[in-house]
Amino acid sequence: MGTTFVIVAVYSISQNKASLVEASRTQLTSPSPRIIDGDTVDFTNGRVRVVGIDAPDDDRPQLKAMASQALRALAARDGGMECSASLFDYALRREKQCRTDPKSYGRLNLACQFSGNKASVGATMVAQGFAVDYRIYSGGAYVDLMRKAAAQRAGLWGIDYEGMRQLAVQRAQVPKGCDVGTIKK
Repeated sequence: MGTTFVIVAVYSISQNKASLVEASRTQLTSPSPRIIDGDTVDFTNGRVRVVGIDAPDDDRPQLKAMASQALRALAARDGGMECSASLFDYALRREKQCRTDPKSYGRLNLACQFSGNKASVGATMVAQGFAVDYRIYSGGAYVDLMRKAAAQRAGLWGIDYEGMRQLAVQRAQVPKGCDVGTIKK
């Protein structure tokens, strides 16, 4: 039994290490990336999840479509997008993150910015009310921007405040197994 555990643990670590190496070497750039939804973007050489945010998904189709359109319009206006593990998004350094998986659902979790103005995609989407802070990946980086957007009823907050509030509450939870000492109160 102990040997099986060690084999599984070593395999898991090696798989995560391979994903980390892949993510750290990846830089995706496009003047017109294909927008999947408010936090997922397709480039010719890979799919990216914008780290630190969550936009509405299939359970809220109207909001998902609006978030997707907002990101599409921003990318077009601001010269496309570039995503990389090496991009320094200062906001993402606010508090320790519980977990920073390099991949989720076949997508690389990367920091992204708009090519033209170098603005953070995550911060922009949250500030304009089209996504919420996803605490386990952001470390709470976008909480203040999210609160302002909610108070001003910006973007989706003005269309479905309760739906966005529920999404924000879900994404603010400290996940099971996370050392609560890593999260600022």
